[in-house]
Amino acid sequence: MHLAGFVLSVQKWIYRVRILQIILGFLLLLASGSVDAMYSFPAVSGAPMPPGCSGSAGVYTCTGFINIQDQVQFLDIGNVAITVNGSLNIGAYRIGSAAQSANVTFYSNGNVTLNTTTLYATISAGTNAVTVYGASYIRGNLLISNGSINAAGTIQGDVISSGSGSIFMAQDAVVNGNVAGRTGPVTLSRAVAVNGMLSTTSGGINLTGFNTITNGVSCAGCYMFVSGQSHTVSGNVSVGSLDGGSSQNSTYYGAINVQAGFLTLGNGTTVQGDVSVTVAGLASMSISQTLIQGRLQVTNANALTIPIFIDSQSVINNSVTTTGGINNYGTITGSVTTTSTTAGGINNYGTITGCAKSSGATIWLGLISTTGGVCCVNSGTCSQTSCVVNFSGDVVRKCTTQAAKFNCIDPSVTNPNAANGHLFTQVANNQFSVAVVALAADSSVSTNFVDVGEANKTVEVKWIDCGDPAVLINQTCGGTKTTLLTQNVTFSSSDLGRKGILTTITNAYKNLRCQVTDTNASQQVSLSTDNFAVRPASFNSISSGNANADVVNGASPSNSPVIKAGSGRFEMTVTTGLSNYNGIPQIENNLITAHSGAVRTGALSGTFGQASYASYGASSGTDFSYDEVGYFRFNARGVYDDTFTQVDASVGDCVAGFTASNNKQACAFGYVPSTNVYMGRFVPDHFQVIPGAVSRNACGNFSYFDQDSNTNPGVTTPFTLIAQNVANGTTWNFTAAFAAIFDPLNINNYHFTLSPSVGATLNPSAAAPALTGSWSNGVAAVMAKHKISRPAAPASPQSMSISAQPQYIDAGVTISSPQTVLASSMDYRYGKLMLHNAHGSELLPLPLQLEAQYWNGLAYVRNQLDSCTVIPPLSVVLKAYKGKLNACETTLSAGAIMNRGLLGLRLSAPGVAQNGVPNTGSVDVEVNLAAATSTDMTCITPLEVPAISGVLPWFGAVDPVARATFGIYKTPIVYMRESF
Repeated sequence: MHLAGFVLSVQKWIYRVRILQIILGFLLLLASGSVDAMYSFPAVSGAPMPPGCSGSAGVYTCTGFINIQDQVQFLDIGNVAITVNGSLNIGAYRIGSAAQSANVTFYSNGNVTLNTTTLYATISAGTNAVTVYGASYIRGNLLISNGSINAAGTIQGDVISSGSGSIFMAQDAVVNGNVAGRTGPVTLSRAVAVNGMLSTTSGGINLTGFNTITNGVSCAGCYMFVSGQSHTVSGNVSVGSLDGGSSQNSTYYGAINVQAGFLTLGNGTTVQGDVSVTVAGLASMSISQTLIQGRLQVTNANALTIPIFIDSQSVINNSVTTTGGINNYGTITGSVTTTSTTAGGINNYGTITGCAKSSGATIWLGLISTTGGVCCVNSGTCSQTSCVVNFSGDVVRKCTTQAAKFNCIDPSVTNPNAANGHLFTQVANNQFSVAVVALAADSSVSTNFVDVGEANKTVEVKWIDCGDPAVLINQTCGGTKTTLLTQNVTFSSSDLGRKGILTTITNAYKNLRCQVTDTNASQQVSLSTDNFAVRPASFNSISSGNANADVVNGASPSNSPVIKAGSGRFEMTVTTGLSNYNGIPQIENNLITAHSGAVRTGALSGTFGQASYASYGASSGTDFSYDEVGYFRFNARGVYDDTFTQVDASVGDCVAGFTASNNKQACAFGYVPSTNVYMGRFVPDHFQVIPGAVSRNACGNFSYFDQDSNTNPGVTTPFTLIAQNVANGTTWNFTAAFAAIFDPLNINNYHFTLSPSVGATLNPSAAAPALTGSWSNGVAAVMAKHKISRPAAPASPQSMSISAQPQYIDAGVTISSPQTVLASSMDYRYGKLMLHNAHGSELLPLPLQLEAQYWNGLAYVRNQLDSCTVIPPLSVVLKAYKGKLNACETTLSAGAIMNRGLLGLRLSAPGVAQNGVPNTGSVDVEVNLAAATSTDMTCITPLEVPAISGVLPWFGAVDPVARATFGIYKTPIVYMRESF
């Protein structure tokens, strides 16, 4: 029992959890909008289509009276068409959702009623009525043809009648699209907001108070009735007739254009734009307590017989033009013109500050009126009396002819081209001439701008900086305009509408225009149609802060700072003396010159930056390099600017190049040096060493350490030394004084090195001169003669090389070459001569063996490669005679040259003296390797002579010595016999 109870409890718990899950899932579905309705298109489980509706896949039909009183969802994607063959009535429910993917349209063949409905669909009712009550919200359009729309609430789309159907927007309705009728009337009740355009084709428009229209009204030929208060219309109004006389305090922010000729504006009306009335027949116009900021223009092909009426509290702050008459009791701040020759005329009982001009009709001036002037047109000229009836008691003056606008042009531009004439490039601080022209309405020069006998007229001329021409070339100034100079220009009748003035601009500007202000002109402020540049006359100063070793003369070979050719960087600054110059100077390499005596002028690299006001018009560059030695200077136009005047150069308003012509300034300008300014001092970037063919004092492929003589140097290393820039080009100007710092005859400049040293040193050869060379155009042909000295201790055979690294230091800057091998793979041996003792019979010649040896790392061995060493017999000393052997009783002879390391010497047999005694004894034989002493004697003939010095220092400092003994047997004895 206990187990069964437990199982039952668990089952109940699972059931309750399941019910909770179902309820929670349903609530989540409602919150997500996927299943939120009793009705659904298409039908789904738990949500059928409304009664009477069927269909699928976005096409549905509902028949009969469709009364939807619950939520509806649309699950299709794309366009959905629901055709209702009957009336459609929807209550205060949500039909669709903002998240739906369906674009739904109800096509109703009966009346449609929405009562506080939220509808995510369009209603198209054709010839039937659409009624929207309460605070309905429609995210779609309301469409009819010949039916009617009576709507309240908010419509996100358009409200459109495409036929004769009427549109009535109830109080407080909001339409965020357009409201458009065709032939039926359109009515905005009270406080209706149309955030698009209000329009009909020929139906009427009625506004009844506090309405707002954002994008204007368009109703060509229709009648627009405005009543109530405080309407606000943004955009233009274009209608057949505008009856606004019963409205108050309405504001029209755009222009009003009336085509059918009937216009009344009620009390407190403000029109910010122009008012234009055009009519082909009888029409009337009444303006009461109205402010018009724009122009008023009335045109009637049949001459307006009913005058324009302007009441005493109305103000028109511009001109009035009419083909008929005008009764003015208000204030007109501009001119009033009628082209009528018969009807109406101008009846002024208020104020006309401008000209009252009539082509033939009468001008009536009331008792308390004020008129700026009158003009009775007669054959194109003004008369002040022919058409005027004056009751004002004031003296009436003739109207002056005012200009329509002005222009500024170059004096060379003729009158027919004055309206679009150009202004040419000018030079700062140079006076130039400009013609200021008054233009008539047809853009011709107004030659009667000041008539004969009329007082002079003064206009204001300003010279305006229009800023960056890269954006504004030949366009209006736009943005911020800076006034540079103001002049008052006075016209007289003799000027015939064209006045020449002289002007001087004292700074540089890329984009100037002339601005003429005349408060009486139709266009009160006129900006010249063309812009122009005022350029500097020249660059007048070039300097450097780190290439200024000898600015004045460019001659010193020792002044600092120094800059390496091509790799060293230096700065230069160029100025025009004008703070507003902001161009980018260029460099012309063909117009720079090297220092006096230079072989060639190098190439200059680098660019100037854009000048700025912050640098007072100076332009600098910090990355310049020059690829030669010495100094350079800029000639005239070596620095130039041909882009500053681009606004003129692009249209031919200056002459390309540097020379003015045909009344036009040159487009470009350049450096004009007052004195020479030298940049420098430049030194080579490095040296290059090109080895030549090496020669040696050698025996075949080897030499002995210290092998060198005054006639045959140990090693001769010819090479070419080239001073170069960073691009390995020869710096030709490293010659004469500019190369004196590197003496090619100073061996210390070359930093010769020997490898491996093994205790040997590299010394100048005894063969003079040990070093030759001289600079010519950056190149020195050098020949260095070397001796590789004998190490203090024996050294094994070596493969030797000689390198050089020419360099010098100039003002702390090292100019050097890479270490370059001049000679390599040279076999060297540590040598000595060995002379062996000898003995023999006095009756026979005695041979001695001289052996060339070298140290092989372990011992001295014969140098079998030596077949070159020559021992002069006179350098072999015979000395220290002993026994019965006297000087020259034996004489020396020797071989010509050593063979495979051996050289034979021979002493002649001393024989027997005259007394019969054998010449037995010994003599010491010594080979002089170096200098002989004063006691050194030798015998190569029976006559003893002084021995000569040796020429073989490479065999060491100790002369080889051996003893030759006569009168003893050689050992071992092979056979000996004794006689008794």
